[in-house]
Amino acid sequence: MASRVEMLMRSNRLRVAVAVSMAALGLWAFAPYVTSEVGGEAHVNAPIIRMASPIAGIVAADLPPPGTALATARTVRLVTARSIDSGPLAALHGEAAALAAARDLARRQIIELDSASQRLAGRSARFGRAAAARLAAAGTAAREALAGCEAEAAEAVLQRDRIETLAQQRFATFTQRDRLRAVAAATARRCAALASQADALGIETRAAGQGLYLAGAAMDAPYGDQQRDRLLLRRQELEIVLANAEARLAVLAGQISAEQARLARAAAFDAVLPAGTVIWSQPAPKGTTVAPGASLIELADCRRRYVEVALPERRMEAILPGERVEVRLIGSDAWIEGRVASAVGAAARRDGAMVAANPDKEARALTVLVALPPPASLARRCDVGRLADVRFPRW
Repeated sequence: MASRVEMLMRSNRLRVAVAVSMAALGLWAFAPYVTSEVGGEAHVNAPIIRMASPIAGIVAADLPPPGTALATARTVRLVTARSIDSGPLAALHGEAAALAAARDLARRQIIELDSASQRLAGRSARFGRAAAARLAAAGTAAREALAGCEAEAAEAVLQRDRIETLAQQRFATFTQRDRLRAVAAATARRCAALASQADALGIETRAAGQGLYLAGAAMDAPYGDQQRDRLLLRRQELEIVLANAEARLAVLAGQISAEQARLARAAAFDAVLPAGTVIWSQPAPKGTTVAPGASLIELADCRRRYVEVALPERRMEAILPGERVEVRLIGSDAWIEGRVASAVGAAARRDGAMVAANPDKEARALTVLVALPPPASLARRCDVGRLADVRFPRW
């Protein structure tokens, strides 16, 4: 058995197979460095989302601790205000209450004026009917008196003519003739006066039919209509008050809503923590008092994580944005496909954006940013700060 093992070890075929295997293993190990260039100084990075307090208050005590992964968006109260000045809101509410009272009063007064106007309209209608009936009766009486006067005038004329005939025949005295002449003339004048009175009543009756009541030429409308005109003017004034109150109340409603929203924002600061992020740090400890603008919480945006790799400056012309590269995190056997996002020269000013990992940069190194897909899990803080190997194709 020992001789067979010794013969196998001394076999030329075995020696050739071992030599070929070692050569193949060496070629396989150095093939990636021949076909592609590997960036040795590379680390995973992610932009920082900083949330600052817009109000002065106390940091909430139930904030999630650093390292908490947010797979879904979450609304968190970050700051609670100590005290709130609600004086402007109270003043707006007081003004709105006063305007509402004035508006309601104007509405009630308008309703009362409408009721009074209806009563006066009925009173004016009754007055018109009564005045028309009175004028009709007065016209009838005037016509009857005129007819009686005309009969008396005719009788007086007959008696005058008879006495004048008798006076000419010397059967009557001249005194009787003159008296009957005077009676006939007086009766004629009285009839003329009655005719004029009847004409005046006719004119007044026709005017009353058109809504004009002469009443001795003192006024042209009844007292009820005059009062309705005054009520109409008062109603227009109240309508102006009502319109102004409603317009001002509409403006106050918007101001009150804006003030309530402002107080709600001033009472507490609630922020939406986006999904796919990790709480990186909390500059303000829980329960402390902060001023407006103070940093409260910092989030690492794992949705936009990338690998920052340093390469020699001579590779600047070979690096193209959008180029596919392979990335392997140290400690993992899986290669991840990434794309070149940007390449910045050594003398270029560094981006001022906040990042989670910020190692020192060499004086003469080309900085290449390689965008990575979102991680499958946020448990390891999306691997920020972890070193990586990046393969760039040579050809």
